Amino acid sequence: MKSLKQTYLQEGYLHIPNFFDFDLINSLLFDSKSIFLNIFLSKKYTGIRDVKELNENEFNKLLYKLFSDDVSLVSNCGKQIQHLISLHKLSLNDKIIELIKEMGIQKPNISTRPVLFFNHPKLAKEKFYYKVDAHQDWRSMQGSLNSIVIWVPLTDINKDLGALEIIPRSHMRGLITDHFQSGFGMVNPNSYNFNEFKTIEVKLGDILIFSSFLIHQSGENITDRPRWSCHFRYNDLYDHTFIERGYPHSYIYKPIEELITPNFPDKNDIINTFKHD
Repeated sequence: MKSLKQTYLQEGYLHIPNFFDFDLINSLLFDSKSIFLNIFLSKKYTGIRDVKELNENEFNKLLYKLFSDDVSLVSNCGKQIQHLISLHKLSLNDKIIELIKEMGIQKPNISTRPVLFFNHPKLAKEKFYYKVDAHQDWRSMQGSLNSIVIWVPLTDINKDLGALEIIPRSHMRGLITDHFQSGFGMVNPNSYNFNEFKTIEVKLGDILIFSSFLIHQSGENITDRPRWSCHFRYNDLYDHTFIERGYPHSYIYKPIEELITPNFPDKNDIINTFKHD
């Protein structure tokens, strides 16, 4: 019987059921939705003060209304979600680090900050915000050749909800991206057949692990619910090709120069913040 590592090296991916405790994943989803709830309250969309008191349909209706009212505000909430402590802690979970070591990553290192997505056509002005066609993650990472992606569903994701579609063993075709779009290395359509794609339906607690060279794409979400998921990427600091290329890093992080909120804060705002009894 093949080991997990043998299967991963041959197929380019692994689907591991029941990898995480449900409570751990639900806690991250709760944290994410709570950011939106704060805005719902500020907009007087609802009087409910705890996400657990909103059922999924009620929450989604408020989320879609917020997007319709103020796209930039939804974007700002999304940006704050990317900095949740619970999201970053999950990306550093001991079980993940042990797993990627088992797959051959000798010295794991974070390629880029973890990302959490909530995808739906009602939350997008353009298609690539909710559905990304065939691509390879290595093109945006440009790290070690054995770099790994961990894909974690935050809810059950079946085909109707847009489950990830992958081409098994396609990591062995090498780098076959022909253009870059919105941060994704898109694969030339002549490099694959659509009937090669395999839909990977996942449940809460599952994870999907795959090579950064594996060809994959988003499925089509035909439900009225967003697809919640998070993605982690790791390089190997001991990969000789990574070392020989001088450890290139393909991401640019920098602050904007202007004040986002003009004339804020003034002195009284700060004094009130530090006021004590």
